[in-house]
Amino acid sequence: MELKKLMEHISIIPDYRQAWKVEHKLSDILLLTICAVISGAEGWEDIEDFGETHLDFLKQYGEFEN
Repeated sequence: MELKKLMEHISIIPDYRQAWKVEHKLSDILLLTICAVISGAEGWEDIEDFGETHLDFLKQYGEFEN
């Protein structure tokens, strides 16, 4: 599945978080997590490392503002 198509599916998932607590878009979090886990990430630190290393790539598909 192409990442653009994946983002289309991810973006329709409702976000029930309290708006005042939200720092990152749900679609960005899900895209980062899916890509990191597919790449072998085994925990939150690995996911964070993946995000920092591949930020330019991820920004092609999401906002990743913070």
